[in-house]
Amino acid sequence: MAIGPAVSRPQRSLFARRSDRTAQINRNMCDFLAADGLKSRLVPGPSTERGHALPLRAHPKEPKLCYAFGKYVVVRSLEDAGDNFVYRGHKYPVGACAFAPNGYWVASGDSAGFLRVWSWDNPDHILKVEVQVFSGAIKDLQWDGESKRIAVVGDGATLRCKCVMWDTGNGIGEMVGHQKKVITVAYRQQRPFRIMTGSEDFKCVFYKGPPFKLDHSCTEHGNYVNCVCYAPDGATVASVGSDKKVVIYEGKEGATLRTLADAKKGPQGSVYSCAYAPDGSKLLTGGADKRLCVWNVDTGALLSSTDMGKDVADMQMGVAWAATGRPLSLSLSGDLNYLDVGAAGCSATKVVQAPQAPISAMTTLRDGTIVAGCNDGTVFSSGDGKEWTKIAGAVPRSICRAAHGGKVTSVVGLATGFASGGFDDKVRFGDAGAYSAEVAVEGQPVALGSLGDVAACATTKGVCVLDAAGVKAFQATAYDPTACAADPTKDRFAVGAKDGSIRIFDRTLTEVSSLPPHRGAVAALAWSPDGLKLAAGDADREIKVYLAREGFKVAVQNTWRHHTARVTAVAWDPSSKCLASTSNDETIYYWSLDAPAKHVRKYELAHKDGGVALAFKGATLVSAGHDGCACLWDV
Repeated sequence: MAIGPAVSRPQRSLFARRSDRTAQINRNMCDFLAADGLKSRLVPGPSTERGHALPLRAHPKEPKLCYAFGKYVVVRSLEDAGDNFVYRGHKYPVGACAFAPNGYWVASGDSAGFLRVWSWDNPDHILKVEVQVFSGAIKDLQWDGESKRIAVVGDGATLRCKCVMWDTGNGIGEMVGHQKKVITVAYRQQRPFRIMTGSEDFKCVFYKGPPFKLDHSCTEHGNYVNCVCYAPDGATVASVGSDKKVVIYEGKEGATLRTLADAKKGPQGSVYSCAYAPDGSKLLTGGADKRLCVWNVDTGALLSSTDMGKDVADMQMGVAWAATGRPLSLSLSGDLNYLDVGAAGCSATKVVQAPQAPISAMTTLRDGTIVAGCNDGTVFSSGDGKEWTKIAGAVPRSICRAAHGGKVTSVVGLATGFASGGFDDKVRFGDAGAYSAEVAVEGQPVALGSLGDVAACATTKGVCVLDAAGVKAFQATAYDPTACAADPTKDRFAVGAKDGSIRIFDRTLTEVSSLPPHRGAVAALAWSPDGLKLAAGDADREIKVYLAREGFKVAVQNTWRHHTARVTAVAWDPSSKCLASTSNDETIYYWSLDAPAKHVRKYELAHKDGGVALAFKGATLVSAGHDGCACLWDV
């Protein structure tokens, strides 16, 4: 038998395949594109830690602020909360980030010592370079005035300071002089270039270059040096520390000029941060005494002193003075304060609030308000889908003003207001503005369902029905409840269990039905708005739909298994014909009962590290995830 010549398939070049792969990696690391259906997004706030200063960096030309939240870099507008961006390229918690003076690039460093330089003005936010500067955590970084070099400091094993080229990561000089972790760095923006660093060894070290070499050490501080900052004109450089001192040095040679102090109205505790006014005439400082001080740099006089609160949560962990002239301060509670600095002192004209921990539960109320609970016990609400408002709680000694003493496990809307359950073994009742009551339950609340004016609750020890006045009925269970959802048209609710079973209860906790078990633990339940269908997602990646008015006959099974990890949430649209699902695989699927063989839409990489909650705000799908974001999607 004759065999003809082999027909070779055209092979794409190795460069083309690598380009595709690089594009996909960059896509994964940056943000959603407009074509993905993302309408708007609520972003988290800066991650704060008691006793640790937080560097705040503003855009040099635009009213934008960048900061770190976990493994992500968040950029948000100071004027429009809906104008925001989340960079997701780091594998480890981010310690510092800053815009280049030309406004085109952003540098960010993480706890493993990796420095990434990525584009800000390019819509794809492409990665320019990634280099491991040293083996420990990066604590601070700053660009030079030409946007060509980056000074990086942190907690390396032997190397703690380094200046690198922005496009290659190559080092410039040998920067030694510190014996402990370096916390802060300041880079003179004019020639001759200078760098000053501050450390836990109580020293400020002055470097000249490039190439940068040790010039001298300054020992004015008697405790940790928390922040150093150059004046915009480079004439002076300031340092603040945990010894309550504010020191001013000459900018070119690093000679000590003066120490700023006021025994009565000056700092009474550790000073964490400082920032110059755009004209360099004033210095703003904030610290552990919850006090913001404004100093005259030339004379050393204290111009004003303002107490921002009395609680530990009011400690001022960071300050910034944007190039647009807007001064800012960050409280330990996560409140970002927009300041008006006048002769009478600093006053907050606006307070921006946002989660400081991953979102763990979320729902929407009847009026469309989004309510979300977090891993640290805080609860937030948003009416416009752009800005959060914290629903303050009364948890003792809480530095974040949490509503619960532990992780919020579930949030559900009621006929009026909402209820939330947490790891403190309590269910709290309130509205979008404040809590009004709390009820202790048996075991930790796992999930909540709405029975109109009361809530159905599944806990680690059983199921119960309760309202703001107390528990109406409780029934212990031999199985482990994992999910709960209530029928909006009847007084009954479903409880899913770790053994894969689903049981139906009425308001008196009488078990009225039991469904065949799933292959995995039931992780999510949702009852359709018309009360005709019950959807269940499990740990085995499957989603089933039951017909609630037909003896819970299975309508969909062995079909909706497109997720590659545990299904964490399901939600019906207002028409009760379509279902959304999310998972630990970071994907959201949108299904239709009219065409169940294939998903209608797919949102890839919706939430880094996985989604946790879904709900509908009218016809808009709202999702929340471990990245601390709540996203609104066009379906």
